[in-house]
Amino acid sequence: MATTASSSSGRTTYSCIRCADRKVRCNRERPCSACVKHNVDCVFNLSQPPRKKHRRVQNQILIDQIKHYEALLQERGIDPSKLPGTPDSEPRRGSSHAAAVVPQEFQSQTPSSVESEPSRCVNNTQVIHDQGRFKFVENSLWTRVVAEFHNPEDALEESSNDASDQEASDDDFGFVLRSRPKSNARARHPPPERINQLWQIFIENVDPLTKVVHVPTLRPAIQKAATNIGTIPRSFEALMFAIYGAAVMSLKDDECKERLGESRKTLLSHYISATKAALSRAKLMGTISLVVLQALVLHLLAVRDIYEPRVVWSLTGVAIRIAQVMGIERDGVSLGLPPFETEIRRRIWWLLKTHDFRTAELCGLAKFRDLDTGVQSTKWPTNVNDDQLYPGMPSLVAESNTFTDMVFIALRCEMANFAANRIATFRQQGKHPSQWELDASGSDKVEIDDSFRELEEIVEMKYIRYCDPSQPLHLMIMLAARCSMNVIRFLTHHPRKWASIEQIPPSERQWLWEVGIKLLEQHSMLQSNPQLKRFAWHAAYFQQWHAFIHVLDALRANPLIADAEKAWQIVGSIYENTPDMVFDMRKPIHVAVGNLCLKAYGAREAALQNGNTYSPPTPEFILQLRHQREVAKAKRQARDIKSSRSKDLVSHGQENARDLGPRPEAGVIHLSNTLESTSLQQNTTSQPPSPIQPGGATEDDPFWFINGFDDSQVGNLDNVMNIDLDFMLAQDYGMANDDTQPITWEQWDAWLANSNVMRPLSSEQDLRMGT
Repeated sequence: MATTASSSSGRTTYSCIRCADRKVRCNRERPCSACVKHNVDCVFNLSQPPRKKHRRVQNQILIDQIKHYEALLQERGIDPSKLPGTPDSEPRRGSSHAAAVVPQEFQSQTPSSVESEPSRCVNNTQVIHDQGRFKFVENSLWTRVVAEFHNPEDALEESSNDASDQEASDDDFGFVLRSRPKSNARARHPPPERINQLWQIFIENVDPLTKVVHVPTLRPAIQKAATNIGTIPRSFEALMFAIYGAAVMSLKDDECKERLGESRKTLLSHYISATKAALSRAKLMGTISLVVLQALVLHLLAVRDIYEPRVVWSLTGVAIRIAQVMGIERDGVSLGLPPFETEIRRRIWWLLKTHDFRTAELCGLAKFRDLDTGVQSTKWPTNVNDDQLYPGMPSLVAESNTFTDMVFIALRCEMANFAANRIATFRQQGKHPSQWELDASGSDKVEIDDSFRELEEIVEMKYIRYCDPSQPLHLMIMLAARCSMNVIRFLTHHPRKWASIEQIPPSERQWLWEVGIKLLEQHSMLQSNPQLKRFAWHAAYFQQWHAFIHVLDALRANPLIADAEKAWQIVGSIYENTPDMVFDMRKPIHVAVGNLCLKAYGAREAALQNGNTYSPPTPEFILQLRHQREVAKAKRQARDIKSSRSKDLVSHGQENARDLGPRPEAGVIHLSNTLESTSLQQNTTSQPPSPIQPGGATEDDPFWFINGFDDSQVGNLDNVMNIDLDFMLAQDYGMANDDTQPITWEQWDAWLANSNVMRPLSSEQDLRMGT
């Protein structure tokens, strides 16, 4: 029997919950006609009272603008009181408000130009901000529009956090977040004690390496939300789910089962889906909320090892665009923003940018394609403790020269500053930032060496000397700093300058070998050291592929090189710490590196056998890689036999057709037949295309393929990558298979750039995390 929910009589309501879920018209009766017809309960969401808006008096805005312009005139030697039409009385002092319009005029005009062109339009740059929402305006159209608002807060108007979920679904950009349409029901939060547990994990594991949120300010809000889930605003709910996901992401599978009682895969899938749904409800694509942006940044960290690099790079681009709309690419000091907001915006911006650099590199794009540290750009975050920052603080805190909560972010920005200086030098030389090459020669080499020594001294004096290796974060800083320095050393002597490893001069080859071993050893420690267990999640995304490839190639060319045993232990540790390199063969870089690893180990076995030297037991990862390729080779042989039989059947059928005489459409070549035969050759399990229906088109109609509107035939990554990767896996990796062929760094670059070419994942159902 249909029933009605109690609510205030006469108040306008939205559709009932059932009609909203079914997306049908509701007559809003109590009960509605649809629920009466289907004999189900009719429940309405209670309408929320409208938010009270604090209006700022328009006169105060005009007074503030007049005072600002008078100050500018006085700076140019013009007495405002002598201008015609100037009021005699001084403007009254008004009360302040949370919302503010901060104009910035370009200071390039001279006093004479102001006097001679009194009607000239001034180019204003404004940031309108209120309660964590920011809107950046820098063109004349929107500057004029904002001036017409009775209250500047009106320019910040978004949908209320109290709007219904049905209303929020009208602005769903789920395709951006890679989410499927679902019901409007909100995801369930964990119990309060679990929320506090996840929050603590986030503080210990994720916050020290990110600093996206300000923990002292956020802590009371989390505690309040944990005890009153029903009143959480949509923007803050998105941040909470993002925190849950980031906390689970930072754990290993055994930790998840021990501490949270469920597998990492299950929890991560749930919280990532919940975060995407919450971001959609918060209207991500049109947001100007700093909280929603923080949620998106944490979501990017949670999915960056799951999604393809190009997807992560595109999502990072969305986050950067949202930040630019809020003016975060401009420093808060130049925009006149409060000190606390200025510092938080700096942290968010540079985490986004450094994340964007690495993701672009994994996509095969120029790493530092958009690195700007100009006068108006956002400054580096200040190296201070979190307890030195608080809302309403009167001024920015002076940077500390000691170890602080921000030390890891400060170190990362130090490296980014080195890159920024290199990019600035490139631009002065007329080069594009994509021409990032440290392996220069002549005067450039001297300049690079001087810059590197300066950076090395700064890192040693500002960071490493304050580190206590017994403290996990301190040890993380030491290893990350030395690993970063070795990355620069390796790039300075990158082996791509030579056609093959055999052509590298002996002294240079030894240098590269030593630096490569140190780099891999330090990176392996970041993932395997028990003290750094809570920070190990960060290292996986920064796998040192170039050094790894060169070390394996050196082992292939000289199997008994000094420290070869140590090198193989490091290689084994890397495979142990990164199981996806063995089990995830969807990525070409995994297959190619695995093949090179097997060639190098085969060369080692042959060299030890020829020298009558004891050969140690074969490592487990080598056995796994060999087994994979044997299985792939057997599958490929079976598929080739089936394909050959299919060709024979097709050929036999064509001969029978010719024996039956000419058909009415003789002489006409059907592209569908061509596509069918191609499909049979590529995938014997595929079904032949359906006949083309006259007067219409089906999904198998070749018209769409010929004219470039349909890429389903060539874009089916599942089929294409199965063939390509199976072919690579099935190749003979033994010594007889052209082992002496020189390594081509261009080919390695292509494989690394295509590391995102994988079978389409079924959302989070195919997560291979923590296993």
